[in-house]
Amino acid sequence: MRNSYQLIIAVILLIGVVITSLLTGTFNLTFQDLINLATGRASENVMTVFFDFRMPRIIITLICGAALAVSGLILQVISKNALADPGIIGVNAGSGFGVVLFITFISGSMSQHLYALPIMSFIGGLLTVLIIFSLSFMSGEFKSNIFILIGIATAMGVTGFVYVFTSLFDVQQMEMLNRYFAGNIWGDTWAFVWISVPYILIIMVFAYSRIREMGMLNLDDEMLTGFGMNVNREKITLIVFAAMLSSLAVSVCGAISFIGLIAPHISRMMFGQNMKMLFFSSFIIGALLLTTADLLGKLVLEPIIIPAGIVVSLIGGPYFLWLLLRAGRVR
Repeated sequence: MRNSYQLIIAVILLIGVVITSLLTGTFNLTFQDLINLATGRASENVMTVFFDFRMPRIIITLICGAALAVSGLILQVISKNALADPGIIGVNAGSGFGVVLFITFISGSMSQHLYALPIMSFIGGLLTVLIIFSLSFMSGEFKSNIFILIGIATAMGVTGFVYVFTSLFDVQQMEMLNRYFAGNIWGDTWAFVWISVPYILIIMVFAYSRIREMGMLNLDDEMLTGFGMNVNREKITLIVFAAMLSSLAVSVCGAISFIGLIAPHISRMMFGQNMKMLFFSSFIIGALLLTTADLLGKLVLEPIIIPAGIVVSLIGGPYFLWLLLRAGRVR
């Protein structure tokens, strides 16, 4: 019962942040405008701001935040490492490398090839995570204790290649790349909603279908093999789901780290170890964190907009250090 109340509170907070985000911005709306929208009496300007600008952005923010959180949860379960996060293990670096290749080899402005950019970002992030996962196998067995280390090392190597290419960039190209790495949610039109959100939700459904296996992966691999589970197959399946979720998310919302680290931790503190509850609560808390970060980025230095990725990093960096210090004290 306590878990249900906490989940309801999280949902109420999320609804509050969503409503505030829909009302605030360069063109502020009022509650009366929302009532007029619901009754079909809103002015053309209000309808344009609400449906063409605010709604697609809030949908992207909600779903991408949830995708990063669920991806982080899956990675933490697979690796049995509470510090696993899509950004830490190289998704952002790989996606960034895809963006760099796009900028380098595809001529023309960003607006001319707007929808090819997230595809390159998605492919780069997905391939990077799959390479890291394959390197974590030794003697046919996944070694979770080196998974994070290989991810960090690979991310550093890929980042090095990014800097090599950026030395050839002009000012406009560097501006495009900086927008991505700052976590600027640029894929905020309905076109980006249609090319990303349905696929994220479908992958979420497939990931949830493995919820029982995710709960069992806390046990030793030898014990699971004795129970008849094909451990490597399950881990490969889940890592593909996690890589696709995180790569799709960062391809439209930029290189945002720490959501996949923070959301599962908050979920565990609030709801314990029940995997079904962890899955749904991580979904909600991830959406809440990114939506709140985007809202704060709009309000703190208004009219200047701080990218959501920077706001999340300002929160996630200290949180990550706290987790490291806490783990050291426990040992």
